[in-house]
Amino acid sequence: MQQSGRDPPIDPPSPSLWKNIDRTKLPPLLRDLPDVMPHPPIPKFPNDSLASFGGHGTLEALQVTDMLEQEGIPACMCGVSALIYYGARRLREDWEICVPDVNFKQAENLFKSASCSAEYIQMPSWPYHQVGSLQHTYPRFKKKGIAFKFVLIPDWDAHFECDASNFQISSNGLSYPRLDVLLQSLIDTQDKLALIDLIDGTDLSEQWGHDHLCLDGTTDLEWAKKKNKQIVEANGGNAYTALAVSTQNISRKDLWDSLVRKKGARRGWKTPDTLFSTQYRLHGSPDPWTQDRQCS
Repeated sequence: MQQSGRDPPIDPPSPSLWKNIDRTKLPPLLRDLPDVMPHPPIPKFPNDSLASFGGHGTLEALQVTDMLEQEGIPACMCGVSALIYYGARRLREDWEICVPDVNFKQAENLFKSASCSAEYIQMPSWPYHQVGSLQHTYPRFKKKGIAFKFVLIPDWDAHFECDASNFQISSNGLSYPRLDVLLQSLIDTQDKLALIDLIDGTDLSEQWGHDHLCLDGTTDLEWAKKKNKQIVEANGGNAYTALAVSTQNISRKDLWDSLVRKKGARRGWKTPDTLFSTQYRLHGSPDPWTQDRQCS
């Protein structure tokens, strides 16, 4: 019989392989790795109703921030939700809601309280560790009976002051960080992926950044060191497998200019330059955050 030329399938290694291996024969990088712990099962809620506005959950997010503000806790959307507000095409699993460091525990306790137990339940933390993220360590909640989840983020992590003076209000009443505030935070934390999405969603020029942002000096290495310390601690103290943020000392201006200049190169064949100014924006299209949109 003629062989197909394909290699035979390879069976996956046994789950017990790592437990039984002689670690003394491994290089240091692998010798001290912790045992792989299985993720707890993710709760499913098949009978949940769709969140507001076709599943976006915008009104539910507004209810959360209203409850926080009634307790004297400033709150605004951050993370993926803020990028969506400014025109990036991102998928949102959880709404990330930023609160001041000094109010973080108060905000967490509010949604754990008996008064909120009829409406909200605490969820297991985000099960997947992401590069440069502590989201899997923060409190996460769900609205009962509705497919809406949110996670609380302290403002030191978001790298901007969670204060009303730094907010911009959407057409649906949600608070978001002002554009200059959000951009500055992404530059200082070297969050290049988010910065690219924000640049392409807003279609800003180099000069806009020179006029509205602080581009002198370098990015915030003290913040990076603090975050990496917490990432390592959350990883059981193991620095080898910790998904840390960059501690490279780079110029703010160089980072901004280089990413803005590459807007055109990020367009794909589905977004030709005859129609699109960036991968997200048509030539002459209105700024997304000035429009009445259900997603924000």
